[in-house]
Amino acid sequence: MKYLIILLLSTTGIEEIKLKTSGLNCEEIATAWTGINTTYFDMIDGNPKLQGNYTKDGKLMVGWICN
Repeated sequence: MKYLIILLLSTTGIEEIKLKTSGLNCEEIATAWTGINTTYFDMIDGNPKLQGNYTKDGKLMVGWICN
């Protein structure tokens, strides 16, 4: 079974969300998940170092792994 693992950075460290791909394209699932569950900010409070995709509860999406 193949999985997509979404990596999120929170105040407690790296969190993982593990999703079954069910034979679908892992990268397409990751892109769709990102589009639905995160919002991109080019900077936060004027600081461009804080740019990235954030979840509604403030976790930074670090990336994903297709496994």
